[in-house]
Amino acid sequence: MKRLLFLILFSTSLSLYAQVVNFPKTLPHRSWSVGLSPAYHIDRDVVMFDAGGASLALNGGYGILYSLDVNARYMYFFNGADYIGIDAQYLIYETRKSYVSAIAGLHYWDVFGCDLSGFYTYSPRYEFSFSIGLDMDLSFAEDVNPRFWIPLNAGYMLNEMMFLYAEYNLPVSDLSWGIVALGINVILP
Repeated sequence: MKRLLFLILFSTSLSLYAQVVNFPKTLPHRSWSVGLSPAYHIDRDVVMFDAGGASLALNGGYGILYSLDVNARYMYFFNGADYIGIDAQYLIYETRKSYVSAIAGLHYWDVFGCDLSGFYTYSPRYEFSFSIGLDMDLSFAEDVNPRFWIPLNAGYMLNEMMFLYAEYNLPVSDLSWGIVALGINVILP
């Protein structure tokens, strides 16, 4: 328990959350999850970017089927409007050491928008995972603002109930910005 509290305090003190938290796999059937993820949004002089800096996210999920889960997320931005989102993740393909999944969702962050992501995850050992993907965010402001990132995620399964991760979302469009995050996700059977 002391390790968990230390990790949460350490992560929070870094004041670092990703647009989409990229877990290697869907949640187990009928399992719940809760997570905490501080993040830092790196301003690259992006037009209409007023929420840069630190944020803190709380997310929860539920495993509907082995290959399908749903998640909800609340993100508090220290410099801007709060983010509220829901999404569903579908496990498309799985082998012993790799996974391919897709995530689709809706969010409200000053304006309504949608998210769509695809990920490939490789797990050289059961407890380690490395993910790469393509993340798209579409905001329905006066102008439709598409943003694209390449999420790079490294995760460590501490035990059957706790997943730790570090993530960097590399911006690949003019309207996107860099995101660095650390986090913990706890699975509750």
